[in-house]
Amino acid sequence: MNPAPVGGALPTGAAPPLHARQQTFLRRFVGREDELEAFRAALDDSSGAVPVLTLYGPSGIGKTALLRRFALEAAQRGRTVTEVDAELIEPTEQAFRAAAGFTGTAPQVLLVDAVDRLEPLAGWIRDQFLPRLPPGSVVVLAGRRPPSLSWQADLSWDGTFRVHRLSGLSRSQSAHLLRDSTPGRVTDRPARLAFADGHPLALRLVGQDRDTPSGGDWRPSPEVVQDFLERVLGPVPSATHRQALEICAHVPDTTEDLLRVFRPDDAHELFGWIRQQPYALSRRSGLRLLPVVAEALDRDLRWRAPDAYLSLHKTVRTYLQHLVRNRPEPTSLRAAGAFNYIQTRGRRFPGFDWDEDDDTVDETPYGADDDRAVRDFAHRELGPEGAAAVDFWLHRQPAGFRLYRSVRTGDLVGILGVLTLDRWDAVETVVDPVVAVARDHIEACRELRPGHQVHLVRFALVRRRAPELPTVSARMAACVTRKLLRLNQPEWSVHAVSGVDERSVRLLEFADFRQLPSGPLLAEQRVRLFARDWGTNRIDEWGDLLDDRMFFGLRTPGVAGLPRTTVLSRASFDRAVHDALRDWHQRERLAANPLLHASFVARRPGAPEANLRQLIVRAVEAIDEDPKAKIQRAVVWATYVEGGSTQQTVARELSLSFSTYRRYLKRGIERVCWHLWEQEVTYGAQVAVSRFDPT
Repeated sequence: MNPAPVGGALPTGAAPPLHARQQTFLRRFVGREDELEAFRAALDDSSGAVPVLTLYGPSGIGKTALLRRFALEAAQRGRTVTEVDAELIEPTEQAFRAAAGFTGTAPQVLLVDAVDRLEPLAGWIRDQFLPRLPPGSVVVLAGRRPPSLSWQADLSWDGTFRVHRLSGLSRSQSAHLLRDSTPGRVTDRPARLAFADGHPLALRLVGQDRDTPSGGDWRPSPEVVQDFLERVLGPVPSATHRQALEICAHVPDTTEDLLRVFRPDDAHELFGWIRQQPYALSRRSGLRLLPVVAEALDRDLRWRAPDAYLSLHKTVRTYLQHLVRNRPEPTSLRAAGAFNYIQTRGRRFPGFDWDEDDDTVDETPYGADDDRAVRDFAHRELGPEGAAAVDFWLHRQPAGFRLYRSVRTGDLVGILGVLTLDRWDAVETVVDPVVAVARDHIEACRELRPGHQVHLVRFALVRRRAPELPTVSARMAACVTRKLLRLNQPEWSVHAVSGVDERSVRLLEFADFRQLPSGPLLAEQRVRLFARDWGTNRIDEWGDLLDDRMFFGLRTPGVAGLPRTTVLSRASFDRAVHDALRDWHQRERLAANPLLHASFVARRPGAPEANLRQLIVRAVEAIDEDPKAKIQRAVVWATYVEGGSTQQTVARELSLSFSTYRRYLKRGIERVCWHLWEQEVTYGAQVAVSRFDPT
């Protein structure tokens, strides 16, 4: 509390000299132009009314600093200023009247901080104290929560009552404040700015944080996170309420239904409590915490209780998958976006705004009326060749296209084209080289089985330099995720990425998509293809992998302890065995053999290459189990395992004609292939049985 006038009562227009600390404060104060303009207008009001300005926002958002700025502004104009900190007085009429210190008929400026503490006096202040102030006085009330509706319902305050919600600072203002808060040179300023998200208190704390690991990216230290949460959250009623906040912090938006998954008996009470907190925003899709509060809570739980964090994450992820698969499109799309959001927690993917605003972009299916706009957009972004490909697929699979328009301008800013292929059409592979390359790769691994599908993200176009690019990219990713999670039997997923789209490449690699060795050249630009084989790693296993990557990074313990595998057709399997024998003494070529990813090799303990060599040796030796096949074993062993000689030389050494040698070699290789194939089938079945959970 400071009931004494700031700078004393001076004639109107007189400007007292500023002290050094005041000059420093003014120099470092940034932002709040709208609020300052409103306050100046109130000071200039000559109608004789008593303007009341209300500021509200969470702790640390800058309410006290802004009141101090108002005090200096008013004092410079010669106004008498009284500052009241409600934290320091009793919430009684006598205490408040004494702290406000109004005497006589001269107008004054009253600045009240922490006005929430005076809630028992709200009616008295509104109906009795303020109406008796001298005409021309100005009142500013600052608190964590917005004023009650009684203020706006009272017609006597119409025109003189203004409400301002304080939000975070802009990027440039944040950079200015961080620079002033930083003792000396500090690295990773972009990471610090991203964490603070314009919150003034957070900016000052991260400016003081020197916890940057050598060679690593900056992350807020546990001490900074704890300090921030203690100041902003204040006392939390119980561990249950803290858990509810941690759930809310992990997802973009929280509903009571999500809380009920964790707390079935008190979800309603917990949701209502969070709803009342000043750092929570009510949106159409649920409750959202202030971004910096959500990030701090999430990091604190991850550091403090990693097992509990991973368990919470997996439960939320399973719930979101259920919504994606079982809810109508609007809810399903939001859930898919939330799925992407939680799987990228703690990772920076520039160009994707996972926390995007619902109202900036309008997403609609392609319709016949959109034909001209889509053609023009595709021609502008891809040129004639790319536009022809878009036009071809619009006629073949129009339902696979979605359009994105800016709500602000109505302009088309993005086109997504996702194709579903259940067979290889000769026309499609000839017209579109992207489909041809995908077909060649898939057929080399395994024939496309009847009833299964290839999920091809063929086009993901966003207007260059569009301000909506991060939002559109995130919306497209949500649409792709939704389609993928709702497919019954996907065989493969393939993404076509232009040569310059590094942001999508980084995201696909994180999601365990592998780049194909070659891609077509379109419009003088190489198209890169990324694919994922769903033959053995089903969708739910992929979710487990993403969980691990979110928590552990790219070097994860694996999916349920099992490494990634590839399912090969019998023909592809036999070719791979033959290649392994041929490349027995060429380690670089053997390292690329697809058998290294087959179940019977990859899921054994030890190095895959050593496993493969040992299994092949055993398969060759097993030829001896048939006494009539001993010569076949000798031929295969001498030709490949021993190696170093031509086939003609081996035939002479074994006293065989070359034609007889070739016949024995072919039959010996067939026995090796069959022996290994039996192991692949048997091992795969054993893994499937061990995974089966009747519950």
